[in-house]
Amino acid sequence: MGRRGKILAFLGVEYALVIIFTLPLFLLDAEPLGPLMMGISVAFMFLPAASALIVRALARDRSGLYLRPNIRGAKKQYLMAAFLPGALALAGAALYFVLFPGDLDLSMGYMSGVLELSGVEAGVPEVTLPQAIGGGILLAAIAPLVAVNHIAAFGEEVGWRGFLLPLLIEELGERRAVFVNGVLWGIAHAPLVCFGLNYTGEYPGAPWSGILMMVVFATVLGIFMSYLTLRSGSIWPACIAHGAVNAVREAPLLICGAGYNVLLGPKPSGIIGMAGFIILGAALMLRLGTSEKRLWD
Repeated sequence: MGRRGKILAFLGVEYALVIIFTLPLFLLDAEPLGPLMMGISVAFMFLPAASALIVRALARDRSGLYLRPNIRGAKKQYLMAAFLPGALALAGAALYFVLFPGDLDLSMGYMSGVLELSGVEAGVPEVTLPQAIGGGILLAAIAPLVAVNHIAAFGEEVGWRGFLLPLLIEELGERRAVFVNGVLWGIAHAPLVCFGLNYTGEYPGAPWSGILMMVVFATVLGIFMSYLTLRSGSIWPACIAHGAVNAVREAPLLICGAGYNVLLGPKPSGIIGMAGFIILGAALMLRLGTSEKRLWD
């Protein structure tokens, strides 16, 4: 099986598995963000790894998947992976609340409503702005230590960055491959977006606008993950960064009032919330393709 055959096979298997695993959501008319949807979303993260293993077996491919940590030679990438996601997510949330101060709710009323819907009768104390900022900084600092998130992220990173990205680079060149990789990664999330992943409640143009925004978010985030992988020669920095994003992405909702626009923020999946990631992605795209050292060879 040639290079293009492997690319098409991976995409075919991945999208087929996505359809198979998410089909119960449509057949059973599952509740958005309910237990079934949450369980499937966890399984979803391991489908790219399964797709890569299937294609490797069919193609008798013995190429590496960049599983070696390479910590000694990639300290910069590990530091970026650990601390940039939390910092950029906080910056995006801060920008959102500056632009939409009416959505800031230090009484944490939104969280109280979520707990009530979950059947939990517990009062949520009001916080001060310094406490909210301090809590956000603390969460950003400990996000790289939430190992369970990195393990879940491994399933996506080994498929999209470890297996597919090198093949796309050989076919398209570094910059275009990184961009296309992110777009394809975002498209794979479409069925879950329909059931409230990242974009919940009522919002303009749902679910198509949510799917489009997810593609934008995955493309921007994918640039960061790809850069970390290519410059470290390992998928582990990308796993850490991916897991850190997942650890902090819902945090801004703790101090956000009901009725916020999910397409804008304050989570990093909104266009304002991801502002820091957009700037970072643009900067990294300028650096891609400029190094003579090809770590995927």
